[in-house]
Amino acid sequence: MASLIAALDQSVTRIGISGVRYTRRQLYYEFCRTLLPFAQVVASWSSVAAVGSASALMAWRRSRPLWSGLTGTGIQIAVPSLVRRLPFTLTPPVTDALFDEALRAYRARYGEPPGLLPDNPAPWRAIDGREPDLYDYGLAYALVCQDASIARMLRANFLHMEMACAILALEEATPLPDALVAMLIRASMPWVLLVHDASPSGLRWSTHAAGLLDVPRGFRIRALGLRPRHALQRHLFALRHAADTGELPASLNLIERLWLCAGYQAELAALPPVALLRALRRATRPTPRRDPWWSGFRRWRASGYMSWTA
Repeated sequence: MASLIAALDQSVTRIGISGVRYTRRQLYYEFCRTLLPFAQVVASWSSVAAVGSASALMAWRRSRPLWSGLTGTGIQIAVPSLVRRLPFTLTPPVTDALFDEALRAYRARYGEPPGLLPDNPAPWRAIDGREPDLYDYGLAYALVCQDASIARMLRANFLHMEMACAILALEEATPLPDALVAMLIRASMPWVLLVHDASPSGLRWSTHAAGLLDVPRGFRIRALGLRPRHALQRHLFALRHAADTGELPASLNLIERLWLCAGYQAELAALPPVALLRALRRATRPTPRRDPWWSGFRRWRASGYMSWTA
């Protein structure tokens, strides 16, 4: 237990190093990343792949004496880079029960982890009960989260102030409050952004969100949640559940369908909190387009000596 407490202390330090607030579930996944670092996974897989590749290379060199001087050094260098690019997910190295036991021991020794949000938050204050003049302003975005704890985490980190949007959980936005609809109508192009897990239920919800949330006509809907390919590319920790035989969205590719049919699911909490906040900020702030260097010739042609100013 002492080693688990030390690992949890390291996880608390790492997850709160930027002053971000986080949920109990996000701390669990940070604890998993501490116990099973991705560099350790790459090193172990690379050693196995390098041994197999070196054996194949030796057999190939014996059959072709012309290439007998070829060594396996290049393979040893290339294998770790290849493993990092392979799409795969990881299984959590610790159970929820063992994490809860380690967290209780941590609290008994060090107190409450700094930045950890309470398990029993304050009740949500409905938008309809706010000040009347609040509805005179327009909002361009409404962020709806499938997981209520993620919605509380985003609000605790004041993402709604940075993005100038409303952040609601699924049960708070089913249907969308009338006051929020009135504020979105005041914007020129209102968006309803959906944040969901890489799970069959989350993907089905994002597909049928317009009817479930009773989104008015003219509102644009965009899914910002996890997809199986995101979980595979980022090598997130995935949980294994009973296979869901329900209908899956047609936009999924074959690998994503096989991953979901095998019972794998990845939660948004598996992303580091800073990475989640950064991804949502980037999704609502368009990246400035960079013109190629040769586009300046057109500007130079119309500027300089004997040219009129615009």
